[in-house]
Amino acid sequence: MTLHRRDLAEMPADSAAVGQKLLPPTNPYRVIGTNPYRVIGDHLADLLDDAHFAALYETTGRAALSPALLALVTLFQFMENIPDREAAEQVVVRLDWTYALHLPLEDTGFDYSCLCYFRRRLLEHAQERLVFEQILGKIQALGFITKRGKQRTDSTAVLGAVRQLSALETVTETLRLAVRARAQAAPAWVAQELPASFVQASAHSRADERLSADERQAALQQVGQDGVWLLERLAAPAPAALQELEAVQVLRTVWEQRYERGEGRVRVRAKTVDGTDLIVTPHDPGGRAGEKRGQQWHGDKVHVTETAEAEQPHFLTAVTTANATSGDGEALPPIRAHLDERAALPGEQYVDAGYVSGPQLAQSQAAGIEVVGPPRQDTAPNHCKIADFTIDREAHRAICPQGHASVKGSARTERDGSRAVNIQFAAATCAACPLRAQCTTGQRGRRLPLSDHDERLAARRGEAQTEEFWARMRARPAIEATLSELVRTHGLRRHRYRGEAKRPFENLLKGAACNLKRLVRALVARGERDAAARALTVGCGSSVAAPPVAA
Repeated sequence: MTLHRRDLAEMPADSAAVGQKLLPPTNPYRVIGTNPYRVIGDHLADLLDDAHFAALYETTGRAALSPALLALVTLFQFMENIPDREAAEQVVVRLDWTYALHLPLEDTGFDYSCLCYFRRRLLEHAQERLVFEQILGKIQALGFITKRGKQRTDSTAVLGAVRQLSALETVTETLRLAVRARAQAAPAWVAQELPASFVQASAHSRADERLSADERQAALQQVGQDGVWLLERLAAPAPAALQELEAVQVLRTVWEQRYERGEGRVRVRAKTVDGTDLIVTPHDPGGRAGEKRGQQWHGDKVHVTETAEAEQPHFLTAVTTANATSGDGEALPPIRAHLDERAALPGEQYVDAGYVSGPQLAQSQAAGIEVVGPPRQDTAPNHCKIADFTIDREAHRAICPQGHASVKGSARTERDGSRAVNIQFAAATCAACPLRAQCTTGQRGRRLPLSDHDERLAARRGEAQTEEFWARMRARPAIEATLSELVRTHGLRRHRYRGEAKRPFENLLKGAACNLKRLVRALVARGERDAAARALTVGCGSSVAAPPVAA
């Protein structure tokens, strides 16, 4: 398809006349409705341009719908959390959408499938961040983001668009999807190599809620044998295309995680692999089983970063999707990378304890960012903490609270380039020490693993005991309201789409929709302040009014 650029800045006369008459001016305190679209139609017509999407289209072919139009409709549907079909209908039946999109009143709209194809085109060209970045760029151009200012970050769980499966349902579904994918890719090979009874038996899901424990175990064993037999049939001389199918790769991975082979038999593993890698559903292999504060979910985790300047509107600067099993601190490097690309790095970043660690404090400081947040407390079971020892890092020596000196020490370089020191006390000295029960239970004596980051953590723990620190931390809790807004208004809690690329893309679209709504409010509030300032100037006797701030 080829792109014929459409000028979205031009407002049709009929839409302008009717819209300006029927759509009232926007109230900045109104959450959603007709008014935000009036502001978009009046002041944000250049928010997105077809030129931003030119690289996604060919130079010849059938004319494509305006990608800027489709992008705006996509933002509108996430502003109101509605599906594609309803969004396409709103383009035709709602005057406020027609006005905001600068369409003529008699426009007949487009088929709702065009929205799906538009999203697919962005993903195929690795431009899933394009819409979010364009909105953020407009916000920066209007001066709403302070350079090296304050920002805050927090995370929330996002449920995958899948049903939670038991172990038997997981392996059964994995086998079924693999057989179906093969039948679609190479029907002749399947008809020749796989018995019809096997294909038919694998065509249905199997629930286990009415099975006894013995029946469930027997079913797991049988499915495991069927999967191994199928994987063996896929060995040479099977077509290479069959072995490269995603469903086949998932089948192979799930069987490695849940079964083991030995003595010519297939056995169910007594313990599966670590949850970081465990596939919990073949319908979305990238989803993982997460747990936080006793709550479990299948899906992923999204980290939201927004500006935190007092008395200023707050905008999302980064929406980062991470593995459900990952720690919060692991998200800080990609967040910094995205903010650096936009020249939107903060000077202060407010977070909770999950983000604060020695390496992250050091890395953020190297980037010129002060991470402000309380560190986790030292939860080591021994009562004699590292802070209770007198340590000489250069000499690799230490003196314990009882006055005993260490006997040896060594240093090494960690992966991040920092220096780590291990200090060892004599086993005989520790065995005779009266504080041994409170200090160590090891037979070889107390060992002190030290890193370059221990001093940073100790200093931060000291800061966290002061009133000044918690006075600064008052800038962080408002991120909870932003997460609540994204969940309630924009549907952030549950994914609509499945796939490793679609899930982060969906989160970015929801963040862009939230930013667009906040930008409308900020423009209205700025206009009202400018109007009040001009009225005050005129009231004071000045003959020249202050110029309005351009949107």
